[in-house]
Amino acid sequence: MKHVGRILTAVLVVFALAVVWYARSGEAVVTRRVFTNAASIAEGTIWVRSDKGLFGGAVTAIANLSSDGAVVYAGTREDKIYVSSDGGSDWTPLDGTSSGHYVAGIEVDPRANGKVVGKAVYGAGFFLSEDGGQTWKNASRGLGSQSLSCLASPAGSPDTLFAGTDDAGLFISRDGGRSWSRTGRKDLGDRIAAVDASKDGRTVYAGTQETGLFVSRGGGGTWNAIVLPFGSQPMVMGIDIDPADELRLAVTVTGGGIGLSKDGGRTWVTSRRGSLPSDCVAVEFLPGGAPGLVLGTQSGALYFSADGLDWQLAFQLPDGGHVFGLVRSGTGMLAATSHGVFSSRDGMAWSESSTGITNLTLAGLAASPVDADVLYAATDQGVFRSTDAGISWSRCSESKGIISVLVLQDGRTVLAGTSVGSVLRSVDGGDHWIAVSHGIPGVRVSILASRPAGPTIVYAGTDGGFAVSNDAGLTWEPRNIGLVATTPVESPTPRTEIAAFLPDTATPGTVILSLLGQGLYITKDDGNHWKRLQSSMDTPWIDSLAVDEKTDRFYAGTDTKGVYISQDGGATWSRSSSGLSTILSVSGAVNTIAVAPDDIVYAGTQARGVAMSQDDGAIWQRLNSGLPDLDVRCIIVAGGGVFAMTAHGVVRLQTQ
Repeated sequence: MKHVGRILTAVLVVFALAVVWYARSGEAVVTRRVFTNAASIAEGTIWVRSDKGLFGGAVTAIANLSSDGAVVYAGTREDKIYVSSDGGSDWTPLDGTSSGHYVAGIEVDPRANGKVVGKAVYGAGFFLSEDGGQTWKNASRGLGSQSLSCLASPAGSPDTLFAGTDDAGLFISRDGGRSWSRTGRKDLGDRIAAVDASKDGRTVYAGTQETGLFVSRGGGGTWNAIVLPFGSQPMVMGIDIDPADELRLAVTVTGGGIGLSKDGGRTWVTSRRGSLPSDCVAVEFLPGGAPGLVLGTQSGALYFSADGLDWQLAFQLPDGGHVFGLVRSGTGMLAATSHGVFSSRDGMAWSESSTGITNLTLAGLAASPVDADVLYAATDQGVFRSTDAGISWSRCSESKGIISVLVLQDGRTVLAGTSVGSVLRSVDGGDHWIAVSHGIPGVRVSILASRPAGPTIVYAGTDGGFAVSNDAGLTWEPRNIGLVATTPVESPTPRTEIAAFLPDTATPGTVILSLLGQGLYITKDDGNHWKRLQSSMDTPWIDSLAVDEKTDRFYAGTDTKGVYISQDGGATWSRSSSGLSTILSVSGAVNTIAVAPDDIVYAGTQARGVAMSQDDGAIWQRLNSGLPDLDVRCIIVAGGGVFAMTAHGVVRLQTQ
């Protein structure tokens, strides 16, 4: 028994050491290995970026370094940092690791020529870089929360920083962000929405979500409430001190517009009633003492005022847009928004300024069957088109959320599924679009496919079921008879959500469909009647379907069980996932499967990149060299080339 006990003790010790190793360095080692190819893959096989022009995406924080506004930093909703050396015209990503949370604020030490950068990340804490953003270390010692909501540093006292949190009040650092202590515990409350400081750091304003506006005229030591002309304890969302005259102060208040003070907050005037909406979140004086202010709203509007009293709408983002922040840059202004960075010289005329920011959320990829050099990408900011096999891209539709895209056999008709219950339709290759919504069930049109033997018959899969168009997407008809609706945990309404479907190329009218969490169904009459397939899979969660048209072999990608194969039209299935996962590196869901003309099968996974099989799916080999990230959402084969789409980029497979 003692011998058995020693063995068990040794096993536990080894296990504990393994856990400690993995926590400290093992995960990084495993991750580095995953971003490579399997040893059996030919040397020189690599994914190369193919997404120049796929620019945009949410930018949640922005800050400038130099007085001339040439050097600007931008942070995204997934904690990616970009830098511009030309005032925001072109951006370059920094290589530092990401926490995956959104950046709430950025401050740069002007004494270090851009080497010392601090960022407040909501949900992760405060991070400091001493090499210009190439590497970051967590510097949250003393912070009582990771839910950082705002960040400010006096221009003339860069060692002092103020960080507001969403649940633990305001914190101050006197050593450049290396340590923190709470200030104003009794007065400010826990929910800080905005903070700003004078150049010397002596005067500090804090806006709260519960107790209004406060000022410290001693560098953050003691605080006094400021009475605002909006009623008791308004929610103060934005603060700006005019650098040309630090007694001038502007604040935005939810539901109340904007307040202006010329004497450091002692007296106030307000914007004209009705000239502004109720969701104002950011305000900024124009640079250089120029008359005027700019204001941003939660609903994506930018307003301009010459005097702060009367306002005019200057620019409106598409539906669902949001302005996160404003910053003076040289002689102009920059706005951080849900649709990237926008710039203005005068606060009235605005233009996109996101070149190099690759933060679009990508959802689908399609190639023209007539010209393989023509590709289309579905993004959260519209349809993008490439006419040179992915070398360059440009937006060809209005900027709205697109989650699927399809090119019909004529090469000119393009359909794009939206997240608002409609399909965009173009008959001239994407130059002009109309929206079609009648007959489409549900809201999210996440899958589009055409019937192989019918050039005008198109299928759509949504979160409300299956739909068919007999006229190339001009009109639609829902067809859900036989599909069983379920009630999701997050919704009281039963729905029929389609996870994947596959038209059978050998049998026109036959479609195999995966109903979310319910397994497979089949129709043999274009969806008029559906029948459940009694599947031999170990899971009902099937996320992708594909077919080898030469052999009629079906492939199904699942959530946690890898890939299954059927050689009898879906009647029976066998698991075939060797090589897809390891104990320390699981694949996650198999999001997409594509079969190339040379019979190589590619699988894109949620957490382990791309795998390829050269033996009909029996063995899978890692194919990740050059991938920007491991969440692969779509793979297509076009003109002999293989393209993969990740969460924020498109890559092309290059071989020597």
